Amino acid sequence: MPQEYNELFWLSVIFVLVSTLTFSLVYRFTGNRRTRERLQPRGEETGSKPELALGGMTEGLAAQVPMREETRSDLQRELLAAGFYRKSALTEYAAIRTILTISPILIAGVVAALSDTSQLFSILAVGAIGAMLGYSLPRIFLVLRGRMRARTIERGLPVAVDMLTLCLSAGQNILSAIQRVSTELKFSHRALSDELEIVRQQAELQNLQVALQQFAERVQVPEVRNLAMILIQSERLGTDAAATLLEYSQNLRTTLRQRADAKANRTMFWMLFPTLLCLWIPAGIVLIGPAVLEFQSYRRGGLQQWRDAKRELQELKEASEKALRPAPAPNPDEVPSPQ
Repeated sequence: MPQEYNELFWLSVIFVLVSTLTFSLVYRFTGNRRTRERLQPRGEETGSKPELALGGMTEGLAAQVPMREETRSDLQRELLAAGFYRKSALTEYAAIRTILTISPILIAGVVAALSDTSQLFSILAVGAIGAMLGYSLPRIFLVLRGRMRARTIERGLPVAVDMLTLCLSAGQNILSAIQRVSTELKFSHRALSDELEIVRQQAELQNLQVALQQFAERVQVPEVRNLAMILIQSERLGTDAAATLLEYSQNLRTTLRQRADAKANRTMFWMLFPTLLCLWIPAGIVLIGPAVLEFQSYRRGGLQQWRDAKRELQELKEASEKALRPAPAPNPDEVPSPQ
């Protein structure tokens, strides 16, 4: 058994090291790329082929694990929701997932070949579990990142709506207002600024209605869909959207405040269970502990008194038995002869 646990431990360590190394390499490449994109002025195109996260091995690794068309479309939607807009984002995701899936299997095979045959099943089981984790964890990370990004955009939406209202009230059209808001929110709300910049670029290529519809499809937030609908109706009918946006901003803040209150109430409810579970034992110790200690002290004192009384009673009994015992008769042989 200790040897089996040792094998499992080293397999786990190797899997963690491989996963950490893979994520470090990916983060290094993507981090450098994001830094260059952040420093590069908007609208400036390099004209070169986009650099892949894993270099020339990316496409080959991505082709090792086939995907259905439905899965591919779902992943593309989740990548857009998470903020990965590159054309090669799906290929890079598939390559990273392939590495995390195949690496535990290869490591388990090497360890199984070098280990005893009695440990073969456990090693292969750990390798299979590691492969399943490597296949599923990137998808979970993608979904969680998309949700966090949606909440970030939702928090910056009231500020963007207020700025749109000011720009429209100053006489600008919707496209110019979107461009100005995107520039102003570049450092405070980066995700929302990027989305508005994409809307502006798509509106210049096609039209504003299509750009706003795609904006609502990328960001799966009800408030974003409502904002897109207001701007589309204003652009289609030629009406002034400033008053509508002002009222929508107030309603949006009220909705977010109510949602925060509901979340706080749910938090208080869910905190009730760990509070009771964690405080029940200390409260019981504080309330019942002194009584238990006093009872134990009284019990120890009572037992000691009972033992002392029993010992004294035993001594009295032995003394009374000794007193009532008849004296032994003198031995004639021991009687001294007269002089």
